[in-house]
Amino acid sequence: MEVRRTGCDADFSGYAEVWNAITPREPITVAETRRRLEAQPWRLLLVAEEEGRIVGTGFAGRSDAAGRAFLAVRVLPDRRRRGIGTALYEACRPHAAELDATSISGRIAEDDQDSRRWAANRGFVEVGRDVELVRELGDEAPDPAPDPALDGIEIKELTADHHDSVYAVAVECWPDMPTPESIPAPPYDDWAQEELRGPVVFGAFDRERLVAYAALVPRPASSDVLEHGFTAVVRSHRRHGIATALKRTQLAWAAEHGYRELVTYTQEGNVAMRAINEKLGYVERPAWVLVRRPVG
Repeated sequence: MEVRRTGCDADFSGYAEVWNAITPREPITVAETRRRLEAQPWRLLLVAEEEGRIVGTGFAGRSDAAGRAFLAVRVLPDRRRRGIGTALYEACRPHAAELDATSISGRIAEDDQDSRRWAANRGFVEVGRDVELVRELGDEAPDPAPDPALDGIEIKELTADHHDSVYAVAVECWPDMPTPESIPAPPYDDWAQEELRGPVVFGAFDRERLVAYAALVPRPASSDVLEHGFTAVVRSHRRHGIATALKRTQLAWAAEHGYRELVTYTQEGNVAMRAINEKLGYVERPAWVLVRRPVG
């Protein structure tokens, strides 16, 4: 068995095949994997090959939180319990230290009991959960009458001229997410590569001021599915129905443009956003368990 960094086309293809076999709810493509690696060369992508077949993958990279690295190991079910996952894990760990991380985080499907036990045996403990929700689309339409609480608020599609204002909203709102620790917004370029790569971003304006935004981004390997990016409302304008109105606008736009499904994630403790999603017909899937351990 050989563990090596991805290099040739066959490595990237094998990496995507293994990832998608183990993580079908979050599929990747070779093109998207290459794009991210080119944009963020500090990412480490490993493959494990056995008998001429790529049977496992490893990933290590920076987390959104300072001082933390993110690690992911995937091994095909018929090749588990042979030490392949451990070899990939041990090959990824030094990279976390090179990124000046003091802790390593991971993300495991709630219903993947084998992987959760594997992580626990290596010192990972649960620190939170992300709830995944899905909304099937039909003939969506905005509410026939505007919410009185939205008086004076205009929702419209944003352009490149608005990007600095959008980022300013993100900078204010990112630390307010109910994560185990407050997380500042990423640097502008990293944020833009993720939030602004989709087909549309909607903003809510109070007169000339942008007070909220919501993005839709592509879902790799799924041409008829989109994923919600960050839905952000500045503190002064929360609890007025703006987030709900933005999501209704997204639903109508996605249905009109032929998309079949929208996927979103929210933290388990984000009661307000989970209530909005439930009101709009989103259905929860098994959560993603967030785990962490020290680097050493």
